[in-house]
Amino acid sequence: MAQGIQDLLPAYWLPAILSGVILLLSITPMLVYVRVGWRAKALDIKNSLGPSACLLYFKAFYASAHVPEDEADATRLFNALYHDWYGRRFFIVPGIVYFLTMLLSISLTVFTLVQPASVAGGPFGVVPNPAIAAMAGAFMWCVNDQISRSRRLDFSPSDLLWSALRMVIAVPLGYAFDALVPAAIAVFLAFALGAFPLTTLQVILRRLAAKYLGAEDTVEQAGDKIICLQGIDTDIVERLRNEDVTTITQLAYCDPVRLTMRSNLTFTFVIDAMSQALAWLYFDDKLDLLRPIGLRGAIEFRHFVEDLDSTDQSAGQVKLTADALEAFPSVLRALSLEPADGAALRMTMREIAADPYTVFLSEVWDEAGLAG
Repeated sequence: MAQGIQDLLPAYWLPAILSGVILLLSITPMLVYVRVGWRAKALDIKNSLGPSACLLYFKAFYASAHVPEDEADATRLFNALYHDWYGRRFFIVPGIVYFLTMLLSISLTVFTLVQPASVAGGPFGVVPNPAIAAMAGAFMWCVNDQISRSRRLDFSPSDLLWSALRMVIAVPLGYAFDALVPAAIAVFLAFALGAFPLTTLQVILRRLAAKYLGAEDTVEQAGDKIICLQGIDTDIVERLRNEDVTTITQLAYCDPVRLTMRSNLTFTFVIDAMSQALAWLYFDDKLDLLRPIGLRGAIEFRHFVEDLDSTDQSAGQVKLTADALEAFPSVLRALSLEPADGAALRMTMREIAADPYTVFLSEVWDEAGLAG
């Protein structure tokens, strides 16, 4: 038996080396992100949260827990909290699952396609061509997706698990199409469907199943108006939906650090989106009318109210207050309000400005030097 194994090993050198190279290609994006990208993402957040913003963060999002006594303590606790919740160690288990899944899938595919002429069937036996094609399509999608994510710093442990799942379901998908469609197109369709994202594939399968079962395909309810916010497109809406943020209210009062790490959007973008969402809660689509005059979110409303109500008599602040008073009638006109509605509008703007989440967002925005 030992002699038989020794005779077979040289015959499998080529597929083994080829499998190793392909496996290295599949795990390189993950390794690059964990080694370099994760640190860049962490610095993006830590550099945006100064000591005072860290203290406000704990007051806004961890009020029921121990609130740091001073800014230095807040910075230390924030760094500890960040590593506890989003440290590199969370990539270990998903990374192992992804590695083993890719190892098995790649070996199964390569050893089937690159069989030594002297060994019939290869070590895995005969695998149907549609199953091999489906795995090849899934591999193409997974690796392409992860290269893109690593490049744009949009990588999370769950992405590794989604890729592993995508590879696992490729085999039954290939077998299914081998049984359902003509043999002439089974391989092509299996490969093509393997290259689809998992969400798209679910829609296709649901529709096919509904057609064969004679049932109606359920249509998802229209989402909230998150897409109406400036800078939000369908891809961003989908990423927010994956993190269970589906309404403007949820976006307005979410934890920006958690949302940044889970969605892999930039911290500045999340802060800006939350600022717009907070203002939208009060003005709805009328917020579009206020953007041309500089009031596009809660942060800008807070700055405007501070200038409007300021009693500071310094030369610079007196000028800012005068400009705010002069601009206030323009805000009334933009909203089609009468001068008599000025007091009510001021009250609304003060409510936005005094919201604890607005205070936090404004502090972060100003402290990071993002304000104009």
